[in-house]
Amino acid sequence: MQSQIGQKATQSVLEDLRTRSGAATARILRPGQLVTMEYNDTRLNLIVDDKDVMTAIRCG
Repeated sequence: MQSQIGQKATQSVLEDLRTRSGAATARILRPGQLVTMEYNDTRLNLIVDDKDVMTAIRCG
């Protein structure tokens, strides 16, 4: 999945990565976005820049 870094994050990419990873849920995190701080090891986080390009993919 790390090979997807640098690609544009779309809802279809989000769902594909969620399915491939086995995560129960997934979300796209944008710069400055407020998020809850609870750790959820069944959630996939796609971290993107201001152009929705993925800069990191993490669980939690």
